[in-house]
Amino acid sequence: MRKRAFTLVELLVVIAIIGVLVALLLPAVQAAREAARRMQCSNHLKQIGLALQNYHDVYSSLPYGARARYVQTTGTAPTNQSWGPSWYVAILPFAEQKPLSDLMEAGQLTVSNLADVSNLVGRMSFHANNQKIQWMLCPSSPLPQTEILRAATSSPKTCVVPSYVGISGATTSLSNQLATEIPFNETRLKTKNNSTTAVAVGPTTPSNSQQSWGGMLCPNECYGMAAAIDGTSNTMLVSEKSDYFYLKHNGQNTGVRIRIDGSFTNAGTGTPTGGWWWLGMDFARAGSNAGYTSSQGATAFQPVYNVTTLRAYSGGGSPGAPNNAMIGFNGKNANITQAGSGGNDMNSDFQGIGQTRGNNPLLSAHPNVVLAVFLDGHTQPLNKTTPPPIVKRVATRDDGQQIADF
Repeated sequence: MRKRAFTLVELLVVIAIIGVLVALLLPAVQAAREAARRMQCSNHLKQIGLALQNYHDVYSSLPYGARARYVQTTGTAPTNQSWGPSWYVAILPFAEQKPLSDLMEAGQLTVSNLADVSNLVGRMSFHANNQKIQWMLCPSSPLPQTEILRAATSSPKTCVVPSYVGISGATTSLSNQLATEIPFNETRLKTKNNSTTAVAVGPTTPSNSQQSWGGMLCPNECYGMAAAIDGTSNTMLVSEKSDYFYLKHNGQNTGVRIRIDGSFTNAGTGTPTGGWWWLGMDFARAGSNAGYTSSQGATAFQPVYNVTTLRAYSGGGSPGAPNNAMIGFNGKNANITQAGSGGNDMNSDFQGIGQTRGNNPLLSAHPNVVLAVFLDGHTQPLNKTTPPPIVKRVATRDDGQQIADF
């Protein structure tokens, strides 16, 4: 007896059923993959937190968030000055990168007359070339994992683009406290390239980036755990900044997409790039006592990389940003215009956001959350709807408010 074969209709029905099952399973597969990537990202932050704790065990303080290098050979302002390293360089020997740390440490040594500090950028980039350090990378980030540095050289350097930034504090700019909350007040602020100290409150003033010294990883200053009087479990150390920001998106797939990450700089020459993970800050070349620590006068400071000062935003075009946007806001579905050259600046409602600015929001490609590691070593997701007053308080070591579960 001859076996009956499938008819064409039966075959089509089977194919349709398989297609439906695949369509049902694909979201679950994608969700499982993202869960695995998020767990890996959390592990990377955990490793960073442990490295910072081990650094503290050895030196009784956390590292400088960003350093400037200078040698004072006269009684006036330092005459030999250059870029210094970031906190990433400090934790290398505590995160299974001791050989690279030794090379970079040797590259920072000066010659006998203490004058050779000008070529630090070249020496550090030489050793960082082609060093792809996995714990610096969020596997969900759409940004390139490595990038050729901006530099006019016959020997281009390729460096890793880190997904994480140190938290140097928060600002009080814009109306960012809830009516029922104790107002958040921060006075350890300076504006960039401005002759006045940043005001504590105000609608959109000052109109440029602000730098805070209220966190644990700050420019040219270092703190021990005793400085975190709010408690180690209430003080955020490092979080994510690893996504694109969109201008004039307006709910459509149009507009300009710019880079947002802590290592994107315009140092050197050529088109700005990321990958400057080892770069801290330059000495502020504005004369004597040029405001390179929080205690020095109300003067300008230079750009600071691989750390961030958190700042809330609202408004900005129609449609605009959600009220008090601070976590996860990437400009999508908002008609945000750009000013300046190359998309470096936002409009007046969003000053401080941009490729080389100091108040970019915490961004990640994880659905609805960004991840952070706290001073006690625990990692925690921060929901994109977390109120900015809470975020600012956990970014500040001594605001006097202990936050419950959030």
